[in-house]
Amino acid sequence: MRICTYCRVSTEDQHPENQLLELRRWAEQQGHTVTHEYVDFASGARRREKLDDLFEEARHRRFDILAIWSLDRLTREGPLATLLYVHRLNSLGIRVYSHQEPYLDPKLPFYESIISLLADIAKWERDRRSQRTKVGLQRAVAQGKKLGRPRGSRDRRKRVVRRRA
Repeated sequence: MRICTYCRVSTEDQHPENQLLELRRWAEQQGHTVTHEYVDFASGARRREKLDDLFEEARHRRFDILAIWSLDRLTREGPLATLLYVHRLNSLGIRVYSHQEPYLDPKLPFYESIISLLADIAKWERDRRSQRTKVGLQRAVAQGKKLGRPRGSRDRRKRVVRRRA
């Protein structure tokens, strides 16, 4: 079977290679061929270019299985968005395999309920991280720290001079 892998990391500093290696190893053990690999460097709550590309390839049925590291790597948008992604792929005849949740099988009872629960947990985790970041920034401001770039930095002055010239 033709496998498409999708990996997501939140920042450019993180490395998707661990996810990719495990998914490639799984595909090889199953006797499948990895035909496409997509990697996004973005939050699971934002629009991701490679995910859009993946769905375009799915529309043309260029793979049979989408292999992901875990459901939260696909999205952290919550149960509705997650179920819509999975249903969209399933309606095209594409199976979703989650390496960390191999028990997710559309033939089993409560399949959608389990996906909803895992998606809700992923969204909750995303919200908690966001809250911790905001609290940390508020504390820093309360302690007198200036956030962002310094005013009147040399780079800005150089840009203004170039524009005027």
